[in-house]
Amino acid sequence: MAAGSFSDTSDISDIDHPWLRGMYFDLSFIAGLATVAIISGIIVALKPESFLLVLTLDLWLLGYHHVAATYTRLTFDSESWREHKNKVIYLPIIVAIAVTSMVLLIGPWLIATIYLHWQWYHYTRQSEGVSKAYAGRSGNFQLSANPCNRIIFYLVPFAGIVNLSAKAPEQFLFMPVATLPISPMFLLTVNALACAGFAWWMIVNLKKLQQGKSSFPWFLYMMSHFAIFTIAYIAFDNINFGWLVVNIWHNAQYILFVWHFNNKRFNGKVDTKHLLISTLSKNNNISIYLGATLALSSATYFIIDLYGVDAVSSVFGVSTIAAAMIVYQTINFHHYIVDASIWKMRKSSVRTNLDIK
Repeated sequence: MAAGSFSDTSDISDIDHPWLRGMYFDLSFIAGLATVAIISGIIVALKPESFLLVLTLDLWLLGYHHVAATYTRLTFDSESWREHKNKVIYLPIIVAIAVTSMVLLIGPWLIATIYLHWQWYHYTRQSEGVSKAYAGRSGNFQLSANPCNRIIFYLVPFAGIVNLSAKAPEQFLFMPVATLPISPMFLLTVNALACAGFAWWMIVNLKKLQQGKSSFPWFLYMMSHFAIFTIAYIAFDNINFGWLVVNIWHNAQYILFVWHFNNKRFNGKVDTKHLLISTLSKNNNISIYLGATLALSSATYFIIDLYGVDAVSSVFGVSTIAAAMIVYQTINFHHYIVDASIWKMRKSSVRTNLDIK
């Protein structure tokens, strides 16, 4: 995807089709990322031996990278550092103590179980934030705030996690995991409600589109949301293959959304008061931005892999697998907590920087 195409803002004020940034960027962001994620899942389902390769590529190119992207919001300029330094200095310590205690006192299965369910919630919440951004760009924030739309928005992912639980997996990403027991009647009821709710949503919102009372970009994003959660959590019998779909989608989406946010924050120009992040986020610098954050994440996780896991294993006398869970889930859970704080669409600074109403 060409950097110049992503920097195009010519469509940003298009009243008929209020894209988040521009048609090319948004179609890549909505349909492109979802397609890549789904195809990745199909590949590993058809060739299970490719799972470890695709998983490794996902982690190093997207997963670790998307965590690093969070720090461009926290530490890449003095203003952000002053606002968020407690989240960077003290919060990781608190999370590390909690995660370590659970692994040592209860067992790794608890961390894997929390990870599976918290991640599902984290993915759903991020998707809602993006849908609100599209609704705000349309000038009609009620598209996402409408109670009926919100219920259907959450009902489909809820059906997804219920279906996953009904499969009663014993492992998730090679870690022992526990899920709630799901009765056949409850599963049938939830699936019926989700199907009926989605059908109702489609009828209502297609009619609104025809009447000019809705936004096509918002509608398209919502369709990708429903598709990803249905395919990832329901369509695949192997929960790891389904997880890979939603993980690739989430990670890639986050990386691009953060770049867009930073770019809009500085209007695509260099701000001498925020030199580093504004330079990386210039209109034509997306390749440099992606390269810099990828280099940062790769170097950081390489050091963690090389020294961090063994150090934790030695200090606490646990297996390498348990130590890896402590290290990586501390990073993941810290990321979830921080994201829940810094991306709230009700914050005026977030709405202003994204140019949403």
